[in-house]
Amino acid sequence: MMGLIAGRADTASVARLAKRGLLGVAGLSLVCNLAALAVPLFNMQVFNRVLTTRDTATLYALVAGLAVSLLMWAMLDTLRGLALDTLAGRITLGLSSPLMRAVAADWRGAGAPAEALADLETLRSFVASPYSTAPFDLMWTPVLLLVLLMQHWGFAALAGVCCLILTGLSVAGDGMSRREMLEANQASAASLRRAADAVCAAEAVVALGMLPALTRRWEAGQREASALVHRAVLGARAIAALTSALRMAMTGGMVALGLVLALNGLSSGGAMVASNMILARLLLPFGQMAQTRRRWVDALAAWQRVRAGLEMPTPQRYTLPMPAPVPRLTIENLSYMPPRSEAWALRGVSFTVEPGESIGVIGPSSSGKSTLLRLVLGMMQPNAGGVYLDGTNTYLWQREDFARHAGYMPQGLCLLDETVAENIAGRPEPDLGAVLAAAKRAGAHPMIASLPQGYATRVRGAALSSGQRQRVALARALFNQPGLLVLDEPTAFLDDEGEARMKTLLPQLKAGGVTVLLVSHRPSLLTGVDKLLVLRDGMVAQFGARADVMEWLGTPVATLVPVRLLPVEATA
Repeated sequence: MMGLIAGRADTASVARLAKRGLLGVAGLSLVCNLAALAVPLFNMQVFNRVLTTRDTATLYALVAGLAVSLLMWAMLDTLRGLALDTLAGRITLGLSSPLMRAVAADWRGAGAPAEALADLETLRSFVASPYSTAPFDLMWTPVLLLVLLMQHWGFAALAGVCCLILTGLSVAGDGMSRREMLEANQASAASLRRAADAVCAAEAVVALGMLPALTRRWEAGQREASALVHRAVLGARAIAALTSALRMAMTGGMVALGLVLALNGLSSGGAMVASNMILARLLLPFGQMAQTRRRWVDALAAWQRVRAGLEMPTPQRYTLPMPAPVPRLTIENLSYMPPRSEAWALRGVSFTVEPGESIGVIGPSSSGKSTLLRLVLGMMQPNAGGVYLDGTNTYLWQREDFARHAGYMPQGLCLLDETVAENIAGRPEPDLGAVLAAAKRAGAHPMIASLPQGYATRVRGAALSSGQRQRVALARALFNQPGLLVLDEPTAFLDDEGEARMKTLLPQLKAGGVTVLLVSHRPSLLTGVDKLLVLRDGMVAQFGARADVMEWLGTPVATLVPVRLLPVEATA
């Protein structure tokens, strides 16, 4: 509930900022439009006064007034653009940090925050674009019609009819092309997904000769998308061409009307010229209405997704740092059901790990092993029960503070696109002495030293192997000299030398009083743990000293395979 309130506070503050900013931009738009009337008024006065009286003094005065008005318009329009850029930047700045926190809280991808990061750029570009001020130009329509009405009611009537025609044409054209563009986007997205899947599985694609078939499917998808885009663009261009032709015809009609009125003494030649210029300005936003409407719809949809991402409940952590804990881990009646799932990942799990003990977690696939590790680290909120490190709930522990006392090595091999040293330390400008110590402790120093630039090598450019990445990830987990170390398949990609190093690391950690919780399918690695926890269907099937559990399993250590668990009564 507190997370939801915090998210609403973020969006509410940004919404207030946007409203104040747009009101200021609306005021600037009002003055800009007033200044822009100087040109048609200048032409009208030149025709009505100077041309008939040949008074050059009046002409000079009108030219001076026009210069001042245009200078003012240029300054105000520049100021309006700067105001929009500043507003866009402040909105982005105000939402970036809360969105990043929401993405981190939604690391499982269960909600909208990750998508909202892309939507934030959509919002920024929209606010900074002229499309965001289009409603203010449309709001100026009654004033321009009133100016035309002051010249003659015929000018205002013709301008009103022209606005209605362009509006109808714009809406009709948008409706005609929208379905084709939507289908084209869907076809293109499906084609890109197939291409991305092929790149992700490039080894198998090349080795199994799948590339020609995948290429044909991708080309077929691209042809389908291109055909849909062609039809949509063709219709849109036809409507745009018709709109432009009608706008030119309408200005011509305004000239013809003004001439008729002037010949009949109902208006002046200057009014004819001024009305034509005012009509051209009046019709400009109506001709772009479909595009403007589409941009506004996209921006509002992006804002809704951003707000949904921010308002997802996020945990409220402790605000004060906790003292260094005794690494005693207590799990009490821990139960967890993933979002949008009806199956329990863990049910009633309870056990205790004393300081310096190492626990091996084994069990079949989908038995809840990785879920247990994430709950131990406080990454997810349990549905019932809790995890306590030295009596403190790990879920409520402030993340940066908790990281000083706990290390984690996940199954995934993702590293940041930074240097090896920055990946190990988890921060820029790391303490190289601490980085070196962690790398040596993990047995990664010789490998890192052999890289082109050693610890300064960027991960993306180095093309590290899976085993090298795992060594760097282990060094990262050991960097803060944690009291609690959580390892998920720490030797999955290591060679015999790497596995041997891990086996020698466990006794060193025990001697240092480090509590270790690890998941592994390597029987040889499990010989170094103090206790074994057997999970099955999210419940504890057995827990105790390693030798006792191995005897219970009835399988020698050298041939231990967790999927061959014997059916027994579950114990807590």
